[in-house]
Amino acid sequence: MTGKIRAFLVCLFLIALGGTAVQAAPVYKAADFSGGLFSVTSTFVSRLNAAGINTINSTSCYNCATPTPVSGHLVYDSAVPIPATGTANVFSIGAIPDVANAAIFEFSIDGLSFRFGDPGIQGGPAIQYRNGVFNGFFFAEDFLSPNGTLLSFSVQGGQFSLRNQQFENLLTGFITTGAAGLTNIRDFVPANAVPEPSSLALLGVALVAFQLMRKPIAQRMRA
Repeated sequence: MTGKIRAFLVCLFLIALGGTAVQAAPVYKAADFSGGLFSVTSTFVSRLNAAGINTINSTSCYNCATPTPVSGHLVYDSAVPIPATGTANVFSIGAIPDVANAAIFEFSIDGLSFRFGDPGIQGGPAIQYRNGVFNGFFFAEDFLSPNGTLLSFSVQGGQFSLRNQQFENLLTGFITTGAAGLTNIRDFVPANAVPEPSSLALLGVALVAFQLMRKPIAQRMRA
């Protein structure tokens, strides 16, 4: 009886471990986002031109005649907990084997693109939530402009900015946030995905339990 009780308790423990492993398995989702530029002043245009960026002008703001497209996409692990209250940066964006960095996270402003894994990243990318609802991103990257000028791109929540090394703005803009901020949310299954470990965990539990219960029976037969 003691051996059976021991086996039963070990089984419960292993089942708990198996359940934890299943819960911790990534559940990837892919989504898109968009936004726009705030007013692009003549001073901003002059700084952009000085950095070799000539495709953005005073008519590029989101409500102007020719708004510059601001958009992006990401893949994130929806199994990572999201705080229900307050503002929090959730680091649910990470490397995925055999998935290109540009597919994991990319933020594009016209011809400028910022991607997961870029060498100049200073922080992030992370998804920001406010009271459990999408509130933008946390992301910072230093990079060289088309003519080799060092610039800094920063996203704090629902707003972003592009600055030079004198901390002068070249661009400012926004990301659409809220319940409708992330669009086209869909399941994302990596090509090399491994099946859930639940069946393997249960098989392991059964084998261990069998061995533990078999031992006292064999001892009694020898007695």
